[in-house]
Amino acid sequence: MVIDMNLSIVPIYLAIVFLFCFLIVRQASKNEIIAKAVERKILLLLLAFILWSVSVALLALGDQHVSLIATIPLLWQAFVPVGIWITAIFLSADLRSGLLKIATHTPAQWLVLIQALRLGAIGGIVKGLNGEIGSDYVFWIGVPDFLFGLSALLIGLLMFNREINVRLLIVWHLIGFSLIFFPTFLIMSYWMNEPGFVFIFEYPMILAPGMLVPLLISLNLLHAWGLFQKQRHSHPQGLQT
Repeated sequence: MVIDMNLSIVPIYLAIVFLFCFLIVRQASKNEIIAKAVERKILLLLLAFILWSVSVALLALGDQHVSLIATIPLLWQAFVPVGIWITAIFLSADLRSGLLKIATHTPAQWLVLIQALRLGAIGGIVKGLNGEIGSDYVFWIGVPDFLFGLSALLIGLLMFNREINVRLLIVWHLIGFSLIFFPTFLIMSYWMNEPGFVFIFEYPMILAPGMLVPLLISLNLLHAWGLFQKQRHSHPQGLQT
């Protein structure tokens, strides 16, 4: 298999998001927002995600994802990390509580700016325009995703010196989730029958649906949840850094 090095920025983005998650967990533990036992549980969850990412990459390097398309006509790789964290949260009240505490105590600006990584969608858009990717997915999903990443950068910078309405920020996060989730999974049968869509099952692009995107939209939902709970208890009008 020939690896397209022009797309190898995806593993770097994934490493950045993993590092970000690790740092906000460690920061919460250091500030005694979460207990050490809870920190260990969250880090174990993060380790499970890392192991899954390695597995996804190895399968892609062996062309296994492409060969499984006929057998499993779904973007099933994205469901695995989501299934892992939903199961973990459902089974562990401590984990659920710890993640909520992290969402409410991590500076809002951090959880906004991490979404600026979605600017990386421009790579797929350019390749689509150049005819290197034959799927319309890079336009219908990639363009809104890029614009959302741009909005993350602008909002994050605005938060340095002005307040952002909490309700608007919650809606913004839900839009960030919806831009990826609904166009991808509600019409998945369309994408799976599009010949050019095979690009997403190759390395390193498979890491995007396999882990990077689920992590980013999970952070959207986590922060929206944290903002909602924080608003219920304190009724803040706006958020700053």
